[in-house]
Amino acid sequence: MLVERSTKTKESLKMPADTRDKILQAAFTRLSSQGYENTSIKEIAEEAGVAQGLVHYYFKSKQQLVLAVLMDVCAKLEIYGPELGEAGALAAFENFKSVLRTRRDAHNLYVELIGVGLHDREVGTGIRDDIRRHRGEVEDIARQVLAQREVDPGPARAIASVVWGAILGIIVQSLVDEDFNSDEAVDALAAMALSAVYPGTQSA
Repeated sequence: MLVERSTKTKESLKMPADTRDKILQAAFTRLSSQGYENTSIKEIAEEAGVAQGLVHYYFKSKQQLVLAVLMDVCAKLEIYGPELGEAGALAAFENFKSVLRTRRDAHNLYVELIGVGLHDREVGTGIRDDIRRHRGEVEDIARQVLAQREVDPGPARAIASVVWGAILGIIVQSLVDEDFNSDEAVDALAAMALSAVYPGTQSA
């Protein structure tokens, strides 16, 4: 009898490989349309077409699920390509303009979770780590551009902080102001950033 029960338990855990992805997509759909506070695990399970217990099997808390959604979305929204140096910086800014136009839902959720993270330690830690990762990627590009110029790479970290802060500001403005010209803002940011890390580029 114990053997039979153990076998059934193992068989019940043999779930489709895409179940976790289905839950993440369902969570993103509900969270981006209803918001963090108005979305329950039960609703996410219904959206995914799975039992509520299955959601808890993969994610022990709502916070863990939300952070997994955040990581999944960010991985799909990467704006950094294979180009290096100035070419890589310009390509990243162009990609950012495209993402601003096409993924308003993702940016809306990201900004909301920043607010949630101010009061929820677990979500806040995840947001902090994600911001640090993105800021580090910007710093890497700044260092590459400075290396092309053969100048001191020291300012790269500070420049990355300012650029990433501006990126977040552009995201917020694009969400709250329908008259905001995000393309124009990104182009201005690109010009200022490259002037800072690559003197003479814009006047050439």
